[in-house]
Amino acid sequence: MTDPRYEGLPATWPIGVLETYARVEEETSSITAAQSAVLFEACSLLARAEGLDAAVAEHGHMTRGSQGQLITNPCIAEARAHRRDALAAIARAGIGTTRSAVSAAGTALASKRWRSG
Repeated sequence: MTDPRYEGLPATWPIGVLETYARVEEETSSITAAQSAVLFEACSLLARAEGLDAAVAEHGHMTRGSQGQLITNPCIAEARAHRRDALAAIARAGIGTTRSAVSAAGTALASKRWRSG
């Protein structure tokens, strides 16, 4: 059975992102429509970051550059940028008034990362 807190969210989002959305929404006493839209887009970025992490897991942390040299997989920087932008958007939107929504999002992501480890 699917958690009712995830109803209406994309089925393609990883469980960690679904949990992030649900926890941030729970932490926010009265979320506006605009804040909800920002949260949704931020979680979409987090879902893309998870996909980039999967690419790194499949292809490795290092790859070949245009001249055959070893370089860090560009997906690493992209995933980091997606996460940074998502958390910054949540903070700028003023989502979360009790405990920091950014902290809730970070906690949900970190716990997912360590569980799947």
